[in-house]
Amino acid sequence: MSPILSKSNKKDKKKRPLLITLLYIATILFLIWLLIVLFLTFFFFREEIKGNSLPDKLYFISDLKMDTLKGPSGIPKLFGKINESSDGTFNGIDIPKINLDQPDRDEFKPAMKDLLKDRSFDREGFDAIFENMKSPKIIPIDSLHSTFGKDVIYIYHSHSRESFLPYFKDTDKPKDAYHSRANITLVGEMLGRALEKRGVGTKVDSTDIVQELDIRGLDFNSSYKLSGELVRSARAKNKDLEIFLDVHRDSLRKDSTTKEMNGESFARLLFVVGTGHKNYASNLLFTEGLDKLLATHYPGLSKGILKKDSSQGNGVYNQDVSPNSVIVEIGGVDNTLEELNRTTEALADVLSDYYWHRE
Repeated sequence: MSPILSKSNKKDKKKRPLLITLLYIATILFLIWLLIVLFLTFFFFREEIKGNSLPDKLYFISDLKMDTLKGPSGIPKLFGKINESSDGTFNGIDIPKINLDQPDRDEFKPAMKDLLKDRSFDREGFDAIFENMKSPKIIPIDSLHSTFGKDVIYIYHSHSRESFLPYFKDTDKPKDAYHSRANITLVGEMLGRALEKRGVGTKVDSTDIVQELDIRGLDFNSSYKLSGELVRSARAKNKDLEIFLDVHRDSLRKDSTTKEMNGESFARLLFVVGTGHKNYASNLLFTEGLDKLLATHYPGLSKGILKKDSSQGNGVYNQDVSPNSVIVEIGGVDNTLEELNRTTEALADVLSDYYWHRE
């Protein structure tokens, strides 16, 4: 063998272990870097979720056909580049900004003693406004559009004492917005009247759930259980009932619950569908139908559909009783009766349209 070749082979043998060693070191360093990046990503993402109310950030917007995870700025994250335009929309879509400092409706559970205490309230002013809004039932122009005395929609209120801060004299805090008389049940009456004017027979149940809870020695956590008894009893007594609406108000502030349309102020809507039962897809389909009609006739009035499972609240909300049942949040703690009334008329338009013309 040539001496030259022998020396060359020895050099190659020395280089190969060195290259392999460097390759191993580079691989190990890359893996360490990757683990650090993954750990930091997970840590900050987890802290962000812990720092804000996750149920308030999960929105199913039917027009988008996706779930949107909202960060502290209210801008959707993790779904590509989002550009905010001068009119406050994102990529041309009106997505509500959420005030994450407000308690989530299901996570915030007031003590019974606070619910049973009535704060100082402008009762005369409130009653006067409500009385002025009462309008007589009118016979529909199209006589075919009438349920002829049959009630087909059932309205009730699991959180019956949710009230509105503009009429309180001694507080402006959302956690105090509860009242035994001037509360969300009046909005249910508005909606019921508006539906009746459109020929849709409606049963409005204004049961004071809080009072019933107190009589039975139960706390706020049992609200849906008690309202569920009302719903099941009503359905057993009246087989004509087809649509069940649990009407609430949101705990968010005015900038998140108000919409200007045609020079007038409306209380915005939010639908809540519980996914904690096996047939929730039917409830979602029903709600999507309403939400699409609202988007067509009253663009921007609806904030969309919030889906919540059992880890985010009750998760069922008595919606297993009927495929045509949903929670409707109308306005928030800062909305006025005038704003709420305009919205109930708009919602009644959509509900009657859905009832008469659904496929």
